Amino acid sequence: MQNRYVGDVGDFGKYGLLRYLTGQREAPSTSSMPMCLGVVWYLYPDESHNADGKYTGYLDDTHANHSRYRVCDLDLYDTMRRLVKTGRRNILAVQRNRILPVDTAYYEPSLSFPRQMPRSERESARTRWFEGALEATADADVIFVDPDNSLSDPANGISASIDPLRKTGPKYVFIADLLRFFERGQSLIVYHHLGRRGTAVEQIARVAESLKASLDLPGLPRSLLYRRGSSRAYFIVPQERHRPTLETRVSDLLRSPWNSHFELVV
Repeated sequence: MQNRYVGDVGDFGKYGLLRYLTGQREAPSTSSMPMCLGVVWYLYPDESHNADGKYTGYLDDTHANHSRYRVCDLDLYDTMRRLVKTGRRNILAVQRNRILPVDTAYYEPSLSFPRQMPRSERESARTRWFEGALEATADADVIFVDPDNSLSDPANGISASIDPLRKTGPKYVFIADLLRFFERGQSLIVYHHLGRRGTAVEQIARVAESLKASLDLPGLPRSLLYRRGSSRAYFIVPQERHRPTLETRVSDLLRSPWNSHFELVV
């Protein structure tokens, strides 16, 4: 995650999904399991070498945008528009504007390494950073991990060349990170930016198989493809006690106007 992404069309889809999965979009009379969300941003310093984060045309005040995007979630759309138009594109603004449920636990410290930092110090810094993430989200039921790039699972061939302690390492979430959350009983929502090796469906299938193997899951995780802006996927890995509620909420999302933006792949 980078602050410059806040409010772009990918960010809009991300928060739309999270609002559904946490029950924020359910009718007040709906009886379902309450779930506290924990958000681990994996915040990386803003870069300027590409156009990422500039896909904000969906917020232009046109009938087409209203009928395609605003209809999905009026409150979310209007908040995104306000943040972009006033230049408040950062994760603190997301928290302060209560885009996600009020009981959401956030972990926002930036993760990056100065060029000259020795490897041993990088290892210590990343360990401290991740232990802070575990502490900040200890009471959450569901953890959303939001890396700048994607998942790395070398044992199963997913971004296998990525070293967590190299310069670009902080852009990835590693399977060892997910295990720490999952093994203490928390469900997972994992962001994964798609690359160019294979079709979107092929890439998603590989990551789903990786998660199944590495987390010892009884079946493949639910996988949602979001194609607005650049293609990205979300993997929903439930604890058994959360499975019925999360399955229902995914189904509700896909029966809503969001169904023109999200595709269930697995």
